[in-house]
Amino acid sequence: MGKAIEQAFLTTTKVIFGKALGGKLDDYESWLQTNLRPAKRHKSAVSEQMVYDPPLIFYAPISRRAVKQVEALELGKKSLKKEDALHLTLDNAAKMLEPMRYHTSDAVTGQNTENEECSLYISCSYCYRACSMVNSKFCAYSFWPRDSEYMFGVDTVFVSKFCLKCYNSVNLTRCFEVSHSSNCSDCLFCHNCDALSDCMFCTNAKSMRYAIFNHEVGKEKYLEIKRRVLGELVERLEKEKKLELSIFNIGCR
Repeated sequence: MGKAIEQAFLTTTKVIFGKALGGKLDDYESWLQTNLRPAKRHKSAVSEQMVYDPPLIFYAPISRRAVKQVEALELGKKSLKKEDALHLTLDNAAKMLEPMRYHTSDAVTGQNTENEECSLYISCSYCYRACSMVNSKFCAYSFWPRDSEYMFGVDTVFVSKFCLKCYNSVNLTRCFEVSHSSNCSDCLFCHNCDALSDCMFCTNAKSMRYAIFNHEVGKEKYLEIKRRVLGELVERLEKEKKLELSIFNIGCR
């Protein structure tokens, strides 16, 4: 793993929590992949190299025939002889095409820089163990960040930056455990919200600031409570390298 993505993780956690999390990025792998669709890692069908299939239904039945892109380029040179192709039928196709029945999810286009253990991406830089990325940089353990940067543990988040554990959202900035929301900044544990700023534990809310549980409490009180909440979150994460609470279960406790 490159130093750039490690530094990006430290920067992101400092921006969100006010303090960079101790330890390395990989120490938080299990937690970062919770509640999202991580890439499916397995060996290439023709070598010991690792293949990273996007977590989509399309890839599931063909994953055992997946290969790296460089391998696919070589395998793509194989073809049927003309006389064999003339005798190709639905009954014998599987057997006759066996030597060339491979696919690759290493579809890469555009200008890319230092992406490691990633697949299916367009014009991305400094990403690690992420897939289905478009025009994004400094992303790790994520699925489908688009036009975004500094994204960790996110699933389907577009046009956003400095987000940690966010899902199915657009235009988020400095958010943690936010789902199905848009145009929000500096929010924690919010769901189905729009145009929120500096809010915690809000649901189905719109155009609020310094709000907790959908009630605006004022800047001074909000910042004091936020400081205590973030302090406990950081303490738990640094000690256990995970957090049992998420936007999907916090309402059940």
